[in-house]
Amino acid sequence: MTPASQQAENLHIVVTLDASESGCRALESAARLAAILGTKLEGIFIEDINLIRLAGLPFLREVRPWSLAEETINTQRMQRELRMLARHAEQMLEQAAGEMRIPWSFQIWRGHAEAASLAQTFAADIISLGRASSLATSRIRTTPRVRAGQSSETVTAISVLFSGSQQAARALTTACHLAKDLGARLTVLLPGNRTKGIKQAARAILESQQQASRLVQLSGTGMQSLVQATAASGAGVVIAEAGYPLLQQAGLDRFLETLSCALLLVR
Repeated sequence: MTPASQQAENLHIVVTLDASESGCRALESAARLAAILGTKLEGIFIEDINLIRLAGLPFLREVRPWSLAEETINTQRMQRELRMLARHAEQMLEQAAGEMRIPWSFQIWRGHAEAASLAQTFAADIISLGRASSLATSRIRTTPRVRAGQSSETVTAISVLFSGSQQAARALTTACHLAKDLGARLTVLLPGNRTKGIKQAARAILESQQQASRLVQLSGTGMQSLVQATAASGAGVVIAEAGYPLLQQAGLDRFLETLSCALLLVR
């Protein structure tokens, strides 16, 4: 795989790891980007502090869906399962990095699993997130038998949110690199309130990258219009600037909760 011509040796790419479908897409996309840009990939397994606190409650029970049997959950059991999932996540990262032939590192971080919190905590140039709820719910299951690249279909469509800012320009350039590598179709989602100058800026970047794309204007200025447009694009991966207005604070978690796709935030 040929890295992009403009490599950044100190570029920092982080991916949060879990075994969900969108989490595997996030890992695959982050690994491919690291290979394209010629940089290291850092994987973060999140030990959700809220789950650990819940496990300490004496009345908490887990109901097994296949047997309907109740089992007691305690802090010790939760910590054992988290360690098992962390080892599995590290194996997934090692395999994905090996396939892309990129250097990698892994760490376990204990904190809140909300996407907005994670995006603020890790000061990476690119952070790759899966569905927010899966960061928590995947931890109370037995260790899943999932290997990198086997749990999700190949991404065939990418959407990028473009506001016209410098961060947005980096996001669009990143989207072009990834779309070329995957052979995926690219959709550029433009704001619903103003598009003339922004559309011209997007077209200029697309021309410089020799990337074909469909430009779509959002039907409104709220989160619902963004969710609808993203869903209609069929994107498996969405790329956005970290400061995209509709994804600030709770909007980021709502976006990931509504759409089962990977989200790459570019700073």
